[in-house]
Amino acid sequence: MKLKRHIKTWSGSGDQKERLQRQGFIAWARSFAFRVALFGVIWWGLAGGSFQDWPLGGVFVLAAAVSSMFLVPGQSLRLPGLPGFIPFFLHLSLLGGLDVTSRAFRPSMPLKAGIITHTVRLEHPTAKVLFVWVVSLLPGTASVQFTQQVLHIHVLDMHQPHLQRLQDLEERIQALFRS
Repeated sequence: MKLKRHIKTWSGSGDQKERLQRQGFIAWARSFAFRVALFGVIWWGLAGGSFQDWPLGGVFVLAAAVSSMFLVPGQSLRLPGLPGFIPFFLHLSLLGGLDVTSRAFRPSMPLKAGIITHTVRLEHPTAKVLFVWVVSLLPGTASVQFTQQVLHIHVLDMHQPHLQRLQDLEERIQALFRS
């Protein structure tokens, strides 16, 4: 919508208007492709890595991508940041699940719980939300409170390298939202 307003007040030549419209379409297409890829990975994970249900999954992936374009427009997501984020996310999610499982099955249930704080440097609102959500998937962590750029996190083991993991996560999320 901002693009259309800008084009209406543009006093340049017809070629310049077309170039601006083309850039707007390219940005929209990139955003849509990212969302299709993201929802596709989510569907694939929920389907247990099976491609058997992709005809149905494809319908839901496209519906989710189209809906998100209307519900959360204008995200400046970068596809080049995705290859660095997905393996990191999957690795730490797996470690988180294994950590909780191992603690649950040990009779002594070794816990050194506490609360740590992390000052979030992310500026993009969607990047902040993603960060807070993903923190809870890190090994032995749960986001508790987020106020004025400070995130309070409950941890099961105060001796784990939580602050380093948080900084790594923040850098990878920042790479997804750089302009």
